[in-house]
Amino acid sequence: MKPAEFKDYVAILANNAADRHQHNLVFTNELAASFAKYGIGTIPIDYIAHPRQVTEAAQDPHCIFFVCYNGFGSELLLNAGPGDLRSLFTCYKKQLFDLMHDCPAHESMSHQVASTGDYRTLLITDYGYANVAKMLGIRRVYFSPSITFPHASPDYIEPVHSREIDILLPMGLASPELVLDRYGKPRNHRQRLFREIFHAVTEKAVDRLDCDPLLEIFRALSDMRVATTVDDPDTLFLITTTLDFVKFSRRHNLIHAIRHLPVTVISDRKIDLPTGDGRLQFIEERTFPRLIETMAHSKSVICPLPHYSGFHERALAAFTTGAAVIAAPNEILETNFAINEEMFLYRSLEDLTYFLENSLAGQHDLHSVAENGRRKAIDYYHPSRLTKLMLSLHASIQ
Repeated sequence: MKPAEFKDYVAILANNAADRHQHNLVFTNELAASFAKYGIGTIPIDYIAHPRQVTEAAQDPHCIFFVCYNGFGSELLLNAGPGDLRSLFTCYKKQLFDLMHDCPAHESMSHQVASTGDYRTLLITDYGYANVAKMLGIRRVYFSPSITFPHASPDYIEPVHSREIDILLPMGLASPELVLDRYGKPRNHRQRLFREIFHAVTEKAVDRLDCDPLLEIFRALSDMRVATTVDDPDTLFLITTTLDFVKFSRRHNLIHAIRHLPVTVISDRKIDLPTGDGRLQFIEERTFPRLIETMAHSKSVICPLPHYSGFHERALAAFTTGAAVIAAPNEILETNFAINEEMFLYRSLEDLTYFLENSLAGQHDLHSVAENGRRKAIDYYHPSRLTKLMLSLHASIQ
């Protein structure tokens, strides 16, 4: 099982059935190339399809630790005896480094809420989410930058002026009405109160792009003296529905605001616009590796980031491919990239529309901004930074 050319290795867990867009595959390839520079091999394991391989790696002294993504794999248990289920990683004393981008209190992350043992080190790319993870009881939490994707990007970086796509907008377009449908008639005072908080926060956050809905939820709960915990089912539901509704509503508003411009949209669905009222070009959804290829042929990429206080893989992928990044308000990017020198920023949809109109008229130096942004991103957020962090933490935990 051990890679032939390496003495020691890292086992990277994935649930391939859940990785429809192959985000984990791209991360795994980048980490593998970086670990190899330190003389360490990697073995990807689909822990759903091949559970025995996980146990073999856990028993192998040459497997120095495990890596997983967004908690998938952190929930693995070992039958230590009749009625005695224990964490596999605790039983074999193997560290698990969990690379997380998403909100740990979102319902889609429920599989990892109970994974709070000392074996698990959470490396989370959003410092707001890091605090939520600590409130959930996860013991070892570190805020960590995400990575760029040099291995997945073309070897040749095409000059911006010769790229075929002027403006690329990759984003899912689920309907916000799907969220509203989840709220039925409240059966008690608590449910009525939580629904009022949902409406108050979303009304404020949808149009204000610099408003962090997660922070507003906690402010509202505090202002209304609601005693609750993050792992309370009602709180998890409130967080999930609020984040989803704000994200989906902002995206639909964005589409309608720029519908008169020749923007190429990659999405899982197409929004019906008034007949004759749109110049948007919708193209089919694609995997993350193919999305990176498409970015490499784009002059600029709009990034309507859902994480206000963290990294997002689409922005870092756009930086990596040498496209000019046009980002929504984001504390991480704003404090690490010089605006109008290494990236562009819009604080409202009116700002974005005005910027795109001027960009199409040739009034912005996309080439210099794209080049500077790529250089900064590769220098600061190369995958080797993350692998070095894991190796350093592993040595300190031993």
